[in-house]
Amino acid sequence: MAGEYKPMRATEIDLAVARTMIEVNPRGYLNVCAAVVPRMLRQKSGTISLVSSVAGYRGLPKSLIYGPTKAALINLAETMYLDLQPKGVAVSVINPGFVKTPLTAQNEFEMPNIISPEEAARSIVGLEAGEFEIHFPKAFSRKLKLLRLLPYGMYFSAIRKSTGL
Repeated sequence: MAGEYKPMRATEIDLAVARTMIEVNPRGYLNVCAAVVPRMLRQKSGTISLVSSVAGYRGLPKSLIYGPTKAALINLAETMYLDLQPKGVAVSVINPGFVKTPLTAQNEFEMPNIISPEEAARSIVGLEAGEFEIHFPKAFSRKLKLLRLLPYGMYFSAIRKSTGL
């Protein structure tokens, strides 16, 4: 599991930082998948779990590059599931909210429902149940899932109101 995050807004694009996030987040998983999928297909078993983020559900402030890289991982997991699950290879996606890590320590805003790495690990144990998606903390991730259903105008208004931007 690897991930890169730097807060970024469209008014302050840093291409070097953007390239790093793109290299680590989606390309890192593609490299691993390219290495392990052929063997899993031969043995008709295995599990691939991609760690994305609830930031991949929809556009969020200060998530100019991070959000799209995580959205790409969600899409990648969905596509891999469709291709590999019928062949005996399990695929899942893990979408955490805010977890206390050196990456989230960069944030200068209040992070709703932030949890410890230990709490996050306990949430991930649900993989044993064979779920496609694990998202947590539920109080936060369920709100973001509901926001995905809103039309753009309502979504943008709700995000601006809740973030003060």
